[in-house]
Amino acid sequence: MNIKTLLYTGIIIPIIFWASTIICGFIHGNYNHLSNTVSELGAMGTRSEPLMATLTMFGAILSMFFIMGVYGACKQLGLNLIPVFTLPAFTLMMGWVAMFHAGNHLHSASGPIFLLLYLGALLVVILWRGRQELVSVRIISLISLSLMLLIFLRFVPAIENVYPGLIQRFAHLGWSVWFMGLSVGLIRLVSLQENQQLLNH
Repeated sequence: MNIKTLLYTGIIIPIIFWASTIICGFIHGNYNHLSNTVSELGAMGTRSEPLMATLTMFGAILSMFFIMGVYGACKQLGLNLIPVFTLPAFTLMMGWVAMFHAGNHLHSASGPIFLLLYLGALLVVILWRGRQELVSVRIISLISLSLMLLIFLRFVPAIENVYPGLIQRFAHLGWSVWFMGLSVGLIRLVSLQENQQLLNH
């Protein structure tokens, strides 16, 4: 697969994730997307557990292809590679929760790893400066970081006690925006570079 094909997985992964929450929400039954967390869809013993675990693991596997695409694009475009090395945190986090479902004492152990995605989005903003064609990617990274930071609303009892599911979804929306922004932005830049090389030859 070429780089652009690999990068398209950055669009597919969020679609799979959000579709799985909707579908598994219906299968689960008594589920509220504002007050119930995503992990509850894959909780041990629930009707939605098998499908949610399968789709979550599928997302984790696809993310490995996405990482290869982002790495290849950054190498080709001469971009700083450091932000790429934060992306495996997503693979590990999603793969972990797919194997250790809510109700298992190991389920929450991967939580802190998610913070690497915050760092990755911030590093894109900082390290990919100086190139006009990257402004949109950096802006989207900043927006996604802002969305992910809303997870800290869980320290506001008045909100956390009523809408824990909504708070968690802000964080998921954050990485979704980042993945799609990286995918679309890097595909565009790789295509521009390839077209320029064709014109030069």
